[in-house]
Amino acid sequence: MRLALLVIALLAATVVPAFANQCEDDVKKIEAALASKEISSEERAQLEDMKKQAAQLCAAGNTQESLDVAAEAKAMLDID
Repeated sequence: MRLALLVIALLAATVVPAFANQCEDDVKKIEAALASKEISSEERAQLEDMKKQAAQLCAAGNTQESLDVAAEAKAMLDID
């Protein structure tokens, strides 16, 4: 039982930072796209808000929620 818990803890310790890096990378991709794409002011405001929300969620440890918001923003910007 202890071994199983140790394995789960080690897996969590390696997986969580990987997701955190992914959400930080997604925020950077959104920033770069916003700097280079011509979009309407309303869409820019919405995407800036989504970028901010994704960054806050990532910083708070809500990685999956951050990735979901970032994915929606990236889809709107037509980026990967």
